[in-house]
Amino acid sequence: MHQDEPSEPQSGTSDGRTARSESLRDKVVATLAGFILTGVIGTMVATWFQQRGWAWQNAVEQVEKDTASALASLQSASNLLDKRWSATFQMVQAIQTAKAGDESKAAMDSFLSINHEWELGYANVDAAVQFNVDRPFGVDAKQWPKTLWTLQCKTFPFGSEAGGGVKPDSTRTILKVIDHCHDLVKTNIYDLDKTSLDQTTRKRLIEESYLRLSHIYYINDALRCVILERAIAMRRSLDTVLGWGSFFWSGPQKYSIPTKEGDCIGRYREWSEGNR
Repeated sequence: MHQDEPSEPQSGTSDGRTARSESLRDKVVATLAGFILTGVIGTMVATWFQQRGWAWQNAVEQVEKDTASALASLQSASNLLDKRWSATFQMVQAIQTAKAGDESKAAMDSFLSINHEWELGYANVDAAVQFNVDRPFGVDAKQWPKTLWTLQCKTFPFGSEAGGGVKPDSTRTILKVIDHCHDLVKTNIYDLDKTSLDQTTRKRLIEESYLRLSHIYYINDALRCVILERAIAMRRSLDTVLGWGSFFWSGPQKYSIPTKEGDCIGRYREWSEGNR
C-alpha cells in the first residue's frame, strides 16, 4: 500500500507538463495564424487601396481629357461659325448699299471662299460636337427631325416637334439648324443677284436676310453657351466624389446634363419674343 503512494505526485507533474505544452502549442499556432492572416489581409487592403488610387487617377485624367476635347470642339466650331456669319453679313451689306467694282467683288469673293471653307470643315465640326460634346452625356442625334427642314429662321425655331419646332437637346442638332438657316440666307443672296428683281422684292429679301442673320447670331451664341456649360459640367463632375467617398467610386465616368444649359436657349427665346 505504501509503495503505491509516490505514483500520485508523478501523475500530477505529467499532467501539468502536458497542459503547459498544449498551451504553448496553442499560442504558437495562434501567433502563426495571426501573422499569416495579418499579412494576407494587409496585402489585400493595400492592393485594394492601390487599385482605387489608380482608378481615381484614371478618372481624373479622363475628365481632363474630355473637358479639353469639349473646349477644342467649342473653339473649332466657334471659329467656323464666326467666319461664315461675318462673310454673309458683309455680303448682304454690299448688296444693300449696291457697292460696285472691287469692293462688291471682294465681298463676293470672301463670301464664296468662306462658304467653301464651311463646306469642307462642317463635317469635322459636326463629328467633333457629336463625339466630344453629345456622346459623353448620352445624347444621340443620328436622325434629323423632319421639322428642321421646314424652319424659316425668322422666328424662334426650338420647341416640340408637334409645334413645328426642333428640340435643342443635342449640340449637333443646334449646329444643323445654323447650317440650314445659313443656306436660306445664301438662297436670298443668289436671288438678290438676279437683274430682273424689282425694288420691292429686293427690299423684302434684304430685310429677310438681316432677320435671319440676327437669328443665326443668337443661335450661334446659344450653341457656344451649351458646349461651354457641358465642358464645365465635365470638369465639375469630380466634385461630387471628392474625399473619402472617392475610394469607393468605380466604373466609367458619367456626366449629367447641366441645369444651366436651358438658360442658353432661354436667353435666345427672350430676345426672339421681344423682337418679333
